[in-house]
Amino acid sequence: MARPFGTASNQGLILALSGGGVRGFAHMGALRALREAGLPIAAVAGSSAGAYVAAAYALDLPLEVEPLLQHVIDRKLADLFMQSGNRLMRLARIQARLFKAFRSTAIDDAERLRQGLLEFYGNARIEELAFPIALNAADLNTGEVVVLREGPLVDAILASSAIPGVFPPVPWGGRLLVDGDIVEKVPVTAARTLGSGPVVGLDASNPVRLHKPHNSFEVMLMASEASIRRLKRLALERCDYALSLVPEEPVDTFDYSQARALFKMGYERAQEALPEIEALLAPRPRGLFGWLQDVSQGRKR
Repeated sequence: MARPFGTASNQGLILALSGGGVRGFAHMGALRALREAGLPIAAVAGSSAGAYVAAAYALDLPLEVEPLLQHVIDRKLADLFMQSGNRLMRLARIQARLFKAFRSTAIDDAERLRQGLLEFYGNARIEELAFPIALNAADLNTGEVVVLREGPLVDAILASSAIPGVFPPVPWGGRLLVDGDIVEKVPVTAARTLGSGPVVGLDASNPVRLHKPHNSFEVMLMASEASIRRLKRLALERCDYALSLVPEEPVDTFDYSQARALFKMGYERAQEALPEIEALLAPRPRGLFGWLQDVSQGRKR
């Protein structure tokens, strides 16, 4: 089935795809389900992993696991992150490796990744795409949300997913950009720039890990994660509908062995939510009666 492009900003859904590393494959599964159901999608915003899927959708690339996996996996980096042992201690060893480099701002220079993305996405520019997307990034100096609506697509993806300390910041118009997740994990700000249609936020976060910290590094990491969770909740409150793609058990960012299972989960979750998502597109009564009906049904718009 061909993808149902929205012909105007208010004639389809606007999707906001969160970050989440390999959990972004759940976004791909969800979009496959929405496409097969024939729901009109007018535009897509993406942050970090969500930027990969938004770009693939805009270029009408196959919503399948294998093609993207072949181009985004950095085996050396994945092996480093997937060493055996406690997750937080693994991250401590990774950070120690960065400290040893001393003069480097990142563990990986992202060149292998960039070449893979160019092979997969080509040399497209965002403003030249036939389908509207916006990618979310963060200004490393000011902490501002930076919405990318023009420029080289691959460079924008790299900026949106430049995990601090892992990949280097991306220079962009006088700014230094890093992973959009640190300022707005679900890119609702970017989605709202794409039109006035109902915004569906897709959240591919990890479930909360409840445990006590054992050292100062764990305290710092947990504090950062808590801040991101709060920003995520604030973003989801601004959506017209929030679709949870949170797995039952935590999945590490670089655990590519889970990609197919996450795709399947995203597909099934979106299928289950189809009636509620489709209802967002139904005409709404006007006047006082319509307002009262919206309030009674818990609608935010």
